[in-house]
Amino acid sequence: MTDNRCSDFPADCVQRAYLYLVRNVEVTGPPFTPSDAALMAFNPDEVTRLIGLQPTEAWYSGDPVPGTSRSRRFSSWTYGLPEVRNYITEEVVVSLLEAIEPYAGGIDTACRTLGMRAGIMVVITMHGDRNTADGGLHVSTAAITYTLQTLRRLAKLGVSVEHDQYVLLPD
Repeated sequence: MTDNRCSDFPADCVQRAYLYLVRNVEVTGPPFTPSDAALMAFNPDEVTRLIGLQPTEAWYSGDPVPGTSRSRRFSSWTYGLPEVRNYITEEVVVSLLEAIEPYAGGIDTACRTLGMRAGIMVVITMHGDRNTADGGLHVSTAAITYTLQTLRRLAKLGVSVEHDQYVLLPD
């Protein structure tokens, strides 16, 4: 990994990536109807068994949401790496690929057997700062580019890639 960290700048960028599996169904929400929720429900333990990889987070539809009186509306299975300070999105994705590629056969089996699809979500949080000289805002954004080699690795796994981006600014 190159040293393209955010620590040299007052503005900051942190990223994390995770593999997720969901039912391969079309739903009308959000908000989700009860029939949508039933279509999206699955057994995360079965996903774990077929892939052979322990998730970092998983739950069943109907499980309680911690700290609330609500219940989970759908099932979830994810495997992710910790958040890192890095502007280079490809480096974050490549680290995840290195962790999950040994389980490619299991991911494919789970998708085919259980009617699921797999994807990688990259969550990017950029923190801005205010230039004290003129009060202007400064936000350094992530570099979201992929080499052909990385795109081929993603295609070989049969995963989609999504980017969820947040910009947090000071008052």
